[in-house]
Amino acid sequence: MRRILICFSYKGTAYSGLACQPGKDTIQKRIEEALFQVTRQNIKIYPSGRTDAQVHALKQYAHLDTDASISCDKLVMALNTYLPSDIRILSAKEVDSSFDARKSAKLKTYQYIVSTAKITSPFLFDYVCEKKHDYDISVLNSIKSKIEGTHNFKAFCASRSGRTNFVRTVESIEITKKGDLILFKITGNGFLYNMVRIIVGTILDIADKTIPIENIDKMFETGERKFGGRTLCGKGLMLLDVKYL
Repeated sequence: MRRILICFSYKGTAYSGLACQPGKDTIQKRIEEALFQVTRQNIKIYPSGRTDAQVHALKQYAHLDTDASISCDKLVMALNTYLPSDIRILSAKEVDSSFDARKSAKLKTYQYIVSTAKITSPFLFDYVCEKKHDYDISVLNSIKSKIEGTHNFKAFCASRSGRTNFVRTVESIEITKKGDLILFKITGNGFLYNMVRIIVGTILDIADKTIPIENIDKMFETGERKFGGRTLCGKGLMLLDVKYL
């Protein structure tokens, strides 16, 4: 039996997220269907983590087990033949049987894009969250430092996540502005359900003076979601990469 690590990219607009769900069209469902077409085997993939509906990935990873003899290079080409154009397998390689795409991940980097344009370009619409407000980057950067580091992020997690351990380390939050776009690049050792979208929503709501900056301390102290900002829409979020040591 071979264990193979695949790297793939997708535009999440048309899908109900990455993970398989009954009666829903998902990224995992499409890849597993393509694997069956290529190998005639029912092969399950095990991703590094889930992404929600409309969320994108530049580089997502998953491992799979198969006894098919097809080479990794040919597997990539064959899968892309059966996949829709908004899902692409980028690479595949054999890994040790102990490798786990989720458990072996050391760092993940997400990007969230906010558009402050009065009219958002149709070529950007599926990739940004629209916030018609002129934000001061220096103010946003002064807020982010309160979130970076190792904390109990329970208040930055959707209530239905089902997790019991909420301690995570946010290594860095980089906030830059390019024209009408504000880019949040967030790197950490792991992320909870909706965590990135809540982090960005909280930073923006504090900058909007919707909630006070002291609420961040309350979020960490109490773990209560009510002190945080809004959960921003999924389409502005993209998984950029996953690092394995």
